[in-house]
Amino acid sequence: MDGNLTKALWIGVSILLFIAVVTVGIGIFSQMRDASNTAAGRLESITKNMEEEGFRRFDGNEVSGSQVLSAISEYSDKTGEFIILVATLGSNGGNAVDLKPESNTVPDIGKFTEYISETNGSLKCEENCIILSGSSDELLTSKSANLRNAQRRDAENSNLTSKYINPSGTFISHLIYDENLVIKGIAFAQKE
Repeated sequence: MDGNLTKALWIGVSILLFIAVVTVGIGIFSQMRDASNTAAGRLESITKNMEEEGFRRFDGNEVSGSQVLSAISEYSDKTGEFIILVATLGSNGGNAVDLKPESNTVPDIGKFTEYISETNGSLKCEENCIILSGSSDELLTSKSANLRNAQRRDAENSNLTSKYINPSGTFISHLIYDENLVIKGIAFAQKE
């Protein structure tokens, strides 16, 4: 009888130890999951900041036409997510387009050629930023690879003066944001 009591005590102690180990394990797992979620959020934020840092070279700077062409090529795979707007002297009757968000001056979007994506939105200035706003849920729509490639070829063809981006021309560039201040593109306007 004494042996049965000992076995029962060992089984009871084993069950209690098992419950304690499982409880501690669940607690640690829960804490690690929270730490993991926090770390993932921080990594996502760092990744986004690093990606946006690549665009900063176009924020209010003068660039050459060859840099404009390079940007069109570089971001070509972001169709539907990113847009490049280019206003050349040839596409605007020889007149430069005034692109100065710091003075709340942004031209009509019709003065620009849309590369990579298309939009039905409009441009406006807020707090020295160019904002692309629109009424539809989809601010940017994708362009086919064939259309993107054709536009790129036209931009490099000096015989098409209304579409030609002169590699040695000087352009002023500004970032384009959506209404949540997420970078959605770059606007380039050729200087005289």
